[in-house]
Amino acid sequence: MPSIRARDLIRDTHPVYASPETSIREAARLMAEHNVGSIPVVDREGRLVGIFTERDLTRLVARGESLEKPLKEAMTPNPVTAHPDDPLPLLAYKMMEHNIRHIPVVDEHGKLLGVVSIRRVLRHMLPREEWP
Repeated sequence: MPSIRARDLIRDTHPVYASPETSIREAARLMAEHNVGSIPVVDREGRLVGIFTERDLTRLVARGESLEKPLKEAMTPNPVTAHPDDPLPLLAYKMMEHNIRHIPVVDEHGKLLGVVSIRRVLRHMLPREEWP
């Protein structure tokens, strides 16, 4: 069986993304509408500049901060990323080492190709016959 790479885990997905000027409220709406736990933040050229996650949203709500602020004030800038050729174990390692559940996959120019979630990683690491 050939090894699974990051590109294999994003092949059929179309990432939801936002600009740095998008409001936190709009990002939360997009996350809910598309049932995703993170929103990559990209510049006008499609290059990844940050990520906004459900953890970020929870922290902001708990502090009573305005949801009308732009993502550029709430996102994690320069997030950990994966290359399309990164093997599955490396994705799992990066997620574990950095305590993250979503890892954007970018090309050599930093353009967003997709996002791999911890759920997709686990689904491919655990043999199907071991699922309950």
